[in-house]
This record gives sequence, C-alpha cells and structure tokens, in this order.
Amino acid sequence: MVEDPAGAMGRDHRLYASKWLTLVLCECVMLSSGTLYTFPIFSPALKRELALTQEEVNSVGSAAHFGAFFSVLGGLFFDAYGPRATLALGGALKLGGLSMMAGVITGSLPRSRALAAACGYVFGTGCSTSLTACLGANYATFRDRAVHGRLVGLLLSFFGLSSGVFSLIYDVFFSDPTSFVRFLALFAGGVDLLASRLVGHPKHLALPGDAIELRSKVSGVVPRRGAWAARVASFFQDARAETKLGRGLAACAAIAAHVAVAAAFVGATGASSGAAFACLLALVLLFAAQFGTLLGGSGRLVFRRADMENVDATRSGEAEDVGDSEASRGGGASAARHLGPAEMVATLDFWLVFASFFLALGSGVTVINNLSQMVSAYPSIPDPSATSRGLLKLLACANTLGRLAAGALSDRLAGKVGRVAFTAACIAGMAAGFLALFALGGGDGDGDEASGGAHDAFGLFPPLFGLAVGTIIVGAFFGALFWAMPLLTMELFGSRHFGANRGVLGLSPAIGGYAMSTALAGRVYAANAGSDNECDRGGACYRLAWVADVVACAVACAACVWLAKRRGQWRW
Repeated sequence: MVEDPAGAMGRDHRLYASKWLTLVLCECVMLSSGTLYTFPIFSPALKRELALTQEEVNSVGSAAHFGAFFSVLGGLFFDAYGPRATLALGGALKLGGLSMMAGVITGSLPRSRALAAACGYVFGTGCSTSLTACLGANYATFRDRAVHGRLVGLLLSFFGLSSGVFSLIYDVFFSDPTSFVRFLALFAGGVDLLASRLVGHPKHLALPGDAIELRSKVSGVVPRRGAWAARVASFFQDARAETKLGRGLAACAAIAAHVAVAAAFVGATGASSGAAFACLLALVLLFAAQFGTLLGGSGRLVFRRADMENVDATRSGEAEDVGDSEASRGGGASAARHLGPAEMVATLDFWLVFASFFLALGSGVTVINNLSQMVSAYPSIPDPSATSRGLLKLLACANTLGRLAAGALSDRLAGKVGRVAFTAACIAGMAAGFLALFALGGGDGDGDEASGGAHDAFGLFPPLFGLAVGTIIVGAFFGALFWAMPLLTMELFGSRHFGANRGVLGLSPAIGGYAMSTALAGRVYAANAGSDNECDRGGACYRLAWVADVVACAVACAACVWLAKRRGQWRW
C-alpha cells in the first residue's frame, strides 16, 4: 500500500514539537527516567519490610538496572513505531512498575523479593525505553554530528540530575518512603505520557528549516562591558545551535552545582525542611532559566502536519551518517555502516565494547545500589538516612557534571582524540574513584564499636570524607561512561538500527551490574554482616569489592584501548 502524504496531512490535526521544544520535553523525560537512581531512598524500607539480606536488596536494584540497560524490546519498538508510541510505552511501564513496587512495600501486594525484582525490572525497562525515544527523536532533529556530543551530554545530564532533585523533594515533602514511591510513579509515568503527544514526527516528513540559521545575526552582537542586564537578556535570545547548546550546558552545570550546595546546606541545618524548601525553590528557578535559554528566540514551538516538509527524512539522515570517516576507519567487520543487531554481535568491535561497559558500568552500579548501606556501616556517622541522601545529591551532581564535561570535551577534542580513546580515559578515571573508596573509606572498627571505624585506613581522614570523595569520582566517570554508550553505538554500528543495537549493547552493564553489585558486593557485605544482616565494620564491609572493581576497570580500559587501536584512534 502506497502512503498518501498529502491526504494524510488533511486528516492529521496532531501537533509536532519544534527541535528546541523537543529537546526541552526530552530533558523532562530524562529527569523522570533518572528516578532509577532514587533506589537508595526507599531500599532501606524494602529491606526492612521484606526482611531481606543486603545481597537480596541489591538483586532488586540490579533488576531495575538490568531493565534500564537491556532494552532490546524497547529499541525494536522504537525502530518500528517511532518516538511517540515509544514514549507512551515507557511512561506506562514506569507508572506500572513503581506503583506495584509501592504495593509490595506496603503489603497490598505479596511481599515477595521476586515480585519486587519484577517491579524493578518493569520500571527500569520503562526508563530505558523512554531514553531510547528521546535520543532517537533528537538525533532526527539535530542532524549536525559536530554537536552530538554536547546534545547527548545535555540530555543524559538530566538523567543524572534526577536523584539529587528528587532527594531534595523528599526532604521537603515526604517522610514515608512508600508515599514517595507512589509520587515517583505518577510523575515519571505522567511526564512521558504527556511528552508523547508532541515529540516525534513521521519519517517521510521533516520539521521546517531552522529559521535562526537563515536569518539571525543577533548572536554575533556582544553587549558592551558592564551592561549586565543586556548580558542576562542575551542569554535568552536566539543564537546558532552550538551557542544555544553551550548555554544549556552552562545552565545545567549551575543546576548540578546547586544540588551539591543544597546537600551541604541541608546537612548543615540538620535536614531542616525550611532549608530544603529554599533550596528547592532556587532549583525551580534554575530549571526555568535552563529551559528559557533553549526556547528563547527559537520561533514557533509547535507545528501542524501541513507546516512540515515532505522529504525522505530517513534517507537524508543515512546519507549524513555515512560521512563519518573516523568511525569508519580502523578495519574489522564493524567498520561497515548501519549494522543490524545480528551483524553487530558477529564483530570483534562489539565484544570489546561489551566487555568494557560490562566491567566499568557494572562496577559503578555497586556504589549506586549500596549507598545507604555504605553510610550505615559506620556507627560514628550520625543520622545515616539523611547522610545517605546528602551523598545521593553529591552523586547526582557529579554524575551530571561528568556527562556535561564528557559531551563538551569530546566534541572539542574530536579532531585529536576519538570517542573510543576518550572512553578508555573515562574508565581509568572510574578506577581512581574505587581506589579512593578503598584508601579513604574508613577503618573496620574491629573491637571498638564506639569508634566504628571513625578514621580511614591510614588514620588521616574521617570516613564521611572518604565516602564523599569516592562517590564524587565514581559518579562523575559513571556519568561520562553512560554518555559514551549511545554515542559509540551510533558511531560504530550506524543509526538505522540504533534502538535495537543500543538495547543489545545495554545487556553488558545490565549483567555487569548484577555481577558486580549483587553477586560480588552483596556477598562481601554479607560475609562481614552480623546475624541481623547488617554490617557495622566500616570500610571492611566493602573493601574487597573495591579491590575487585579496580581490577575490573583495568581490564575494561585495556579492552577499550584495543578497540581504539583497531579504529586508529590510539596514537601514543
């Protein structure tokens, strides 16, 4: 059956978001998907109500991360039906998974670890499904590959910001973790379902040309020195895509910094709800500024089908994709463009990328899933629940800045350092974070419960300092590696099957998260725990896990260096 675009235009009254409104809406969807990282807030309640060991709690968190990384079905759905239907599916999965998780905690559903893990998997799958839709929709509207690093960094930064934002919301409005989970279900599902009404357009149609590229010279006008009002106003005026994305990155970095400052401020005021509310109000204003700089001066925000250009958008996108000589160079079967999932897994390049993310991102999940227990391992730390939420805000800040910095720095160094070589450097940075946790993470507190490991292994620093340093470093490079995964999928294996390919590659950190966080770290913790399944021996609770994570990152870095050499990106 031959499609009739002209006739369809007369019948289709739906609205389609402009490229900049698409980006803003997808930032909101990424914020909802990043609720995956709020697991440390309600995992203690899950552990208590279901009488779980730490290994069993970690298995629930790993199930959620498995769904978030391994999204072949969501990817295939995106490749077949596009971003609108995929966002609707992702929102429904988030709403259902989190609502059921609340039911498991309260007892309205069977208090079963297997059911809790299934709820986590459904929720995580919704996160990954919506993430794929957001990346695909923005790849379709921002066709200049020179800005893709910054574009992906900006989108994924909101994924990383989410835990800090919602931790602050918890401090202000909630005291019951179950009510908080219900709120997350409504927010995460609702945002995605609303965005699905505007994001994306039919493949044979394209949004009108970027008017700013054709008409505006305002972006070249620099306000005179000292005219602060004019400088602030110019931040929200029209400009070229590179400039707007740069402003968006700067505003997002300010949000991340605010989240970190809020963590310290709320902690210093004894978790005061008034201090948390003030921080939350400032956060809302910063978000408004970030959205404003992307939408300011961008012209029309929505279009009808009749306003769009009737072009073969799919083939034009593929033509641009073929021009990437850097990604096509270096030998191996994977140098061919637009590989499908079956062709991709038959290449050595795929398995090198798979091994790298399996070990590196899998190790990073250990910190995310165990943050609350890492704090409670030290009896000397007061109010472990509030302290762990403070560390969660620091993790969100570092995670966000890591994604922003990776996107901006990788684009800047694109002519000198390829994406694969850049990823190898990020894995080395992740190893440094685990070394910090090992060296600074605190003494074991053996035979001295009062000290509780009050100082680190070298007797120089309090344990909270070591935990904060290690969490910040691991969080930053985890964010950078999370940024790298979709870009490497696109640049190594092509864009035609991006959704399915990203889902297949996502199996690597999905399995890695279970292996490193549940099977390894959970058992290390259990070996040091008492009869109540709680460990209070400070750094000893996880020390062997940190050693294993350092070794895993070293192997991952070696695999990535090998791939970079095959691609001609390693010249040292």
